[in-house]
Amino acid sequence: MVQKIIIGILAAALIAVCSIWGYSAWQAKQAAAPVVAPLATAAAVPVKPVKPVEAITPPAEVVPVAAEVPAEKADGTHFTYEYVSPRNPDLLPMYNMAREIDVLKQLPEVNQLDGWLTLPRPIHYIAAECGTVNAFYAKDKGDIVLCYEMLEFLVRQGAAMTQASGGSTRDQLNYLMANLRFLMLHETGHALVDMLDLPSTGREEDAVDQLATTLMLSFVSADESAGDIAQKLQLAATFFIATDDGQHDMATYADEHSVGAQRYFNLQCMVYGHNPGKYLRIVTSGRLPEARALRCEEESKQITRNWMRLIEPNIAPKHRMTAEEERAKIEEIQRKQVDNAQAPYMR
Repeated sequence: MVQKIIIGILAAALIAVCSIWGYSAWQAKQAAAPVVAPLATAAAVPVKPVKPVEAITPPAEVVPVAAEVPAEKADGTHFTYEYVSPRNPDLLPMYNMAREIDVLKQLPEVNQLDGWLTLPRPIHYIAAECGTVNAFYAKDKGDIVLCYEMLEFLVRQGAAMTQASGGSTRDQLNYLMANLRFLMLHETGHALVDMLDLPSTGREEDAVDQLATTLMLSFVSADESAGDIAQKLQLAATFFIATDDGQHDMATYADEHSVGAQRYFNLQCMVYGHNPGKYLRIVTSGRLPEARALRCEEESKQITRNWMRLIEPNIAPKHRMTAEEERAKIEEIQRKQVDNAQAPYMR
């Protein structure tokens, strides 16, 4: 009964958030719509009569050429989404919540990648029953699968954490969505490495953690500030430390994943290194040791630069921009972020 109440509250809260996102997107679309100026009426100008002349026949070798119409730049590969009904009735609340709020389409970075890259085939995002707590990339089918068991685990974990800290339902919702964003971007990284045959000289699991962080830090949205993104990444890092009990055997160390604590500190390092002046609190609060922090700025820049170099050749022609166009777009978004920010005082 408690679980159903929690899910109901979460669904209502997330629907409200999604409605705001949808309205913001509509506003942006309206603002971006081209304004058509009314046609000006030309003043009457007296024209002297011209004596008609005989038609001149062009030489045979002269052939009329039609004006060239610029072809529309090709769009990228669009994704598909699906919610599969579970066989286990205990997972029906997760299925109903995921489908009702269309959770797979509430992942901002996935939305931005949809159609942005040219891929050999579409990526299919699917929510389904898996029999285990997981999210994974199915290479043979091109599916990125979010298991209802993982969704349920995040709901329960977020509820326990917010209850222990005296947080609100909104805090629980933030925890759920932040971790879904990171997990699905991590699996999207596996798909991109596979489909685009991207090089990876280290462990792929570490590499796609870096890609997920890079994408969250690099994509700029008018709906979220850089601080908002950093906060979401902090919540994703919390998942790693919360699921690492420190009891590691040889099988754990031999696994393709780094242990949770390592993933936690790697993520902290990337966020801090992205803007050391802005995120100094990560170090002063003890979330990142000073010895590691000294190298994080260069480490974060290098990782971001290398990933963007690998991805850039695969950006669809429709979405390619010059450095000047990109700078202008970011400045416009930053102005909107300021306009949308909450006033620092009460009226």
